[in-house]
Amino acid sequence: MDINALQTLLFVPANRPERFDKALASGADAIIIDLEDAVPAAEKDAASSTLSAWLDEQPANSVLIRINATGSPWFSQDTNLCRSAAVAGIVVPKADDPTALAELANICDKPLLPFIESALAFTRLNEIAAVSGVSRLLFGKLDLALDLGMDYPPPASEPLDESAFLYARSQLVMCSRVHGLGAPIDAIFTALYDAKGLTDYARQGMRLGFSGFLLIHPAQVIPAQKALTPTSAQISWAKHILDAEQREKGAVVAVSGNMVDTPVMARAKRIMESASGFST
Repeated sequence: MDINALQTLLFVPANRPERFDKALASGADAIIIDLEDAVPAAEKDAASSTLSAWLDEQPANSVLIRINATGSPWFSQDTNLCRSAAVAGIVVPKADDPTALAELANICDKPLLPFIESALAFTRLNEIAAVSGVSRLLFGKLDLALDLGMDYPPPASEPLDESAFLYARSQLVMCSRVHGLGAPIDAIFTALYDAKGLTDYARQGMRLGFSGFLLIHPAQVIPAQKALTPTSAQISWAKHILDAEQREKGAVVAVSGNMVDTPVMARAKRIMESASGFST
């Protein structure tokens, strides 16, 4: 599993083993088996035992696991579980301590995907991103909103306004780039069956520089993939740009009244490469 290439990551509760294989067949790039928030405390030990047996039957590097937080009663058993060859990487909740992340990397020797979901984590973002073993950053929007006392999420009857998270999202994108990490993975979209809403939400994240999305239901896989596919308007625009580049041999040129230089041409090439990847 190439952690940096993952774009759709589907959560499945660790206490629902009957869903594991269905999640693997959902079309998502990877599944995250969740031992943390999705599993009640009284069921965590049984979930860990069942998951251990299931992992023994899986191919190497086939799943991700979200462990319980450092300092929780289940942390040690979770880290032991992550030594399984089937585990490709570890999703770390409430990651705000770079030292603890470094220790986890040494214990498990697996790529880490820390959830950035508190004010403290954002103040330490550079140190977290610099930890050896950290591969990508995940945005924990709901926990951040709770930590900051934000008026979010709104009631179902009110529009979803993501503008309050612009600063946080931009920090994740910038920091990932500076530290040579893969582009960050955006927070969940809580409406399970709002396909258009999810596609629009994911495209907003892509405009900011995210390239992956956390999903919580198999019904969200196709709308997320649609967001990742260049639109017909984007493809048409890119073709015009590249036609002009070919005519002018890479020189700065005006297309439809807009200046086109090297960064714009590179963007057009990226769109066409992405469109080609989805058409194969």
